[in-house]
Amino acid sequence: MKIEIYLPGVFEPETNDYDKIDLSEIGSLDDAAYEEIYVDSCLDFIPQRKEFAKEIVRKLRYGGKITISGSEIYEIARGSMNRSLTLEETNSMIYNGRYSISSVFDMVASLQQLGLKIIHKRVNDFKYTIVAERPMPNGENTM
Repeated sequence: MKIEIYLPGVFEPETNDYDKIDLSEIGSLDDAAYEEIYVDSCLDFIPQRKEFAKEIVRKLRYGGKITISGSEIYEIARGSMNRSLTLEETNSMIYNGRYSISSVFDMVASLQQLGLKIIHKRVNDFKYTIVAERPMPNGENTM
């Protein structure tokens, strides 16, 4: 099963191939039950982002993939400094209900600490996207 985590009123579901799950319902989901999890920009709005990331990884089955995206602080700072972003745009990206903003480097390190293998990472338009896989225990093959 594929799920997309969304935050009502902040980030609504965008994909068609995923079942939509409200962020507040994550604790009620079965552990290791999902083959794909998509989390778009929700971590910026959660005060305990590391605990939430751990919870999401628990929901991912072995061999499953997770896609996480969020605001990229270094790119926002660069855009503000070179004035490709106005002060109003910068403030909106940094604040506007967010508890914290990360960088792609910090998120990669956090996901690796949770035991995930990074498959792909990119930064585009002030936003990072990371695709990672939960490896099989004891190096077993997924096939």
